[in-house]
This record gives sequence, structure tokens and C-alpha cells, in this order.
Amino acid sequence: MDKILQTQLNNIYNQINAQEEEIEIAARLLAQAVHGEGRVVMKTFHDFTKIEPLLTGGELKLGSPSLFSSLEALDTPDRVLVIANTFDEEVKAFTGTLYENSVEFVLISNYNRHEAETIDSFHHYIDLSSPRPLIPTPAFDKIVNPYINAFTYIYYHLYVLIDEMTNEEY
Repeated sequence: MDKILQTQLNNIYNQINAQEEEIEIAARLLAQAVHGEGRVVMKTFHDFTKIEPLLTGGELKLGSPSLFSSLEALDTPDRVLVIANTFDEEVKAFTGTLYENSVEFVLISNYNRHEAETIDSFHHYIDLSSPRPLIPTPAFDKIVNPYINAFTYIYYHLYVLIDEMTNEEY
């Protein structure tokens, strides 16, 4: 089972690496807030709400991030980082509101083929590439969906790119 997990994680990381251009474009957008007068404002959904303290106060935070409170609290140079396991109705409604109000945002979630038209219209979207559990059990179930691993891999990639873009010592 350990080999299956390693193989599946490598597959997910390869799918994420194939999004290199999307990740770089998203990093450029977020770097505008980190390097400029804006903030990276985080909006998390599902299990990602549990890592909010890490995102806003951890050693590898993006600039001076904050949590989303309201549209009125956003300034023009702010950028919103939306993080969700699935692109469900709640995430769709939230990102739709951002889009309608011309708020620049990056969405990181698993691709929902039923919402392909909506997701494909977003300029800054990164697919977690981990839509379901991966490891088969003796009862023919599947366990372990590594979407948190996928997100941290993407986040670290964004962090490194943003640091490179905003650090004059490079």
C-alpha cells in the first residue's frame, strides 16, 4: 500500500507540475499584493479552514495575509486566495461574487467537470488534482485523498515564486 501511495502522490505532483504556467500567473497576481500596498486575503472552505492559522501566521505566510471578512474590507490592491477541496455551490457563489465585483482572486480547488464552464472562465485557477481517495482497501473501498498534500505543494510553489519575484537579492 505504501508503494501505491507513493505512486499516486507522484502522479498528483506531476499533474500539478503540468500547470506551471497557471501557477506562475497566479504567483504574479499574488506578488502584486505582497510587494505592493495590498494584502493577500485568504478565504478557505471545507477542511482548509483548519489551516488558516498557518496561512496567516506561519513562517511561510504570503506577505501580511489576513482572512476574508467582507467585500467592503477589501482595497483595490488586495488579492484574494480562495482555497477549497471541491468547487461546490458555496465556493461557486463566493467566487461569483468576487468576479461580479471585479476583485482579483486565485482559486485553488479540485476541478468540477459539472462546473467546467464557470471554472474555465476564471483567469487564475489551479487544480488540486486530487478529486477522490486513491488507496484500495481489502473491502474494495478507497481511502486517503491527499488534497491537503496537493495544496501545500502548490502553496510552497507559489511561495517560492513570489519570493523570487519580490526579493531584490535574486
